[in-house]
Amino acid sequence: MVAALPSRIMNYRVSSSSPTDELLTLGRIFSEVGDYASAVLDREHLSLARRCVTRLNKVVGELLSRKTITTAENLYDMPESVPVGSDLTSLSIDELHRLYRRWPARQEQRRAEGREPLTFYLEGRIVREMMSRKASCKAEQFKIDYCVATYANELSNMSYMLSLPVKIGKGVDFPDSGRAYTSEELASLIARYRKYHDISERELLVEYVDIALEKLEKDGDASSSRVLLKEVADLGRSGIISVPGWILRKTEGAEAPASCHDSELQN
Repeated sequence: MVAALPSRIMNYRVSSSSPTDELLTLGRIFSEVGDYASAVLDREHLSLARRCVTRLNKVVGELLSRKTITTAENLYDMPESVPVGSDLTSLSIDELHRLYRRWPARQEQRRAEGREPLTFYLEGRIVREMMSRKASCKAEQFKIDYCVATYANELSNMSYMLSLPVKIGKGVDFPDSGRAYTSEELASLIARYRKYHDISERELLVEYVDIALEKLEKDGDASSSRVLLKEVADLGRSGIISVPGWILRKTEGAEAPASCHDSELQN
C-alpha cells in the first residue's frame, strides 16, 4: 500500500484563496489514502495516516466554510454522471478522474450481471492513460495523484484478500482494445492465465474473459465459439472467477446459478 505521498500534496498550504477544485481532490486523497494507511499496522503507514488526518481536517474546515460540502462524508460521494464510450484517449483528465471514481458502481453492475466483481482492470487502464498525460494545472495533477495512489492501494488490498503478490513478472502484455480477437486466440489466452500467479495475471484473465463474453454474445451459437465457451464456463465451475449464468446454461443445457464465486486461493 502507499506509504508516502508527493510533497506537493503533503506540503500544500490550505487558505481562503485555495481553488475549490484542488481542495476537493486533496480531501479525497487525504481521506482515502489515510483510510488505507490506518489499516496497516506498521510505523510508516500509521505515521502517514496521522498526517493525512491532520491535513484532511484543514481541507474539510475550509470546504465547510465555503458550503461546498455539508460533511466530510461528502468527499466519498461518487460523480452522478460520467462520459460514456471506451476510448479513454478522447477524455480529459477531469473526465478520466470522474470515470475512475465510479468504480463501486461498476463493481455492483458486474455482480448483477454475474461477472467477476473483484477487479480493477478498467481503473488500471484509466491510470495508465492519465500517467501518459501532462497536467496543465495543479488541480489536474492532484487528480492524477489521486487515481495513482488509490489504484495502488486497491491492488494491495486484492493482494491481501487473495493471498497473492501484486506482480511477480517484470512486464505485462495488456489486451489490445482495438484488436478483434478470434475465438481461438481468446481461448488460448484464457487457458494461459487461468493459473494466475499474481494479481496482474488475474486482472488479465478477467479482462480477456470480458472480451470473450462480448464475443460469445455477439456470435451466438457459432460452432467456432464452442471451445471458447467451454473455456469460460470451466472458470465458473472451478470457482476461479465468476461468470454469468447463461454461460453455464449453454454448456450444461440446464438451469445454473447466476454465478460461481471467486476462490480465495488460486494455487
